[in-house]
Amino acid sequence: MYQHLLVPIDDTPLAAVTVARALRFVRGTGARITFFHAAPDLAATGDGALLYSMDRSAFTEATTTQGQAGLLRARTAADIDGVTCQTLARTTDHPAQAIHDTAHAQGCDLIFLSSHGRMPGWRGWLRGSVTQRLLEITDLPVLVAGVEANQADADMYNALGVIGAEHRSIAAVLRGLQQTVREARADGGRLNTALMQQMLAYLRAFPEALHHPKEEAQLFRLLRQRSSECDTLLQELERQHTQEAALVEAVAAALDLHDSADPSTLEDLGEAVQRLAGAVWEHMSLEEAQVFPAAMRHLLPEDWKAVVAAFTAHVDPLRDVDTSQPLADAFARIATALLAAPAELR
Repeated sequence: MYQHLLVPIDDTPLAAVTVARALRFVRGTGARITFFHAAPDLAATGDGALLYSMDRSAFTEATTTQGQAGLLRARTAADIDGVTCQTLARTTDHPAQAIHDTAHAQGCDLIFLSSHGRMPGWRGWLRGSVTQRLLEITDLPVLVAGVEANQADADMYNALGVIGAEHRSIAAVLRGLQQTVREARADGGRLNTALMQQMLAYLRAFPEALHHPKEEAQLFRLLRQRSSECDTLLQELERQHTQEAALVEAVAAALDLHDSADPSTLEDLGEAVQRLAGAVWEHMSLEEAQVFPAAMRHLLPEDWKAVVAAFTAHVDPLRDVDTSQPLADAFARIATALLAAPAELR
């Protein structure tokens, strides 16, 4: 059995599917994973060179943030599954060679990936042509777990991939809240209040304002139309959406009361964070364990097309860089700060 997988991922919904497939592949085997993002060298493109000449900070953000966020979601998924992993990123205009070289440098014995098939454009970077070139140059075993362009139910997998990726973003921020409290305990009560506020802003601006409403308006609504199987569960999940907003505000209130000179206020904050994290993780587990399979059984192709259109029409700030959003910089810093955390504080 393979002991160390290199799993290249990009910044598209297929990445979430690839991560889930890789975790299923190694579950219970003791194998470890290195998630790898080969970011395109935008300076080698006309648009990238123009961006670099006009705004170097924007260029740097565009070439790093998406990869960091994708790697953060992958690491969070692995942590939840109890799979040992590390994350690496490299900027290159030769992604196939970078994948091959990284696999050898890390001592991997299998490259595990999914392919988009032949699709135009550089966005996402790991395209079918990259997979083909990798197969031509590498001397390591390569497992192509799926080819998106060949899947008749691609809309279904894309929709569930996007929703699952958003769950991993939310989970990463919740783990970040817990991690920040642990760091404060280890540092005499000194709390990174600014990072906590940024993570709370994410929970208000994204799950509350976009993710939950679209789940209810699209996935839940369509599932109710096709089957009554999950009616009671869906009603409970909608109640939990409302409860989650109250729990976020409870954390915010505890943060306002925090005083580094009073250890009890840090403990109160930690308890509020734990209540929020426990409720949200239970909620997302219910969705993925029960709602997703039911939707796969009952939704029609036109339903999945509507769901994927709705969920790709908005921006998860921990997935995409959107300079029209004033909090984009803050969300980029969240991903960077959480990936940089020491393992013992995760």
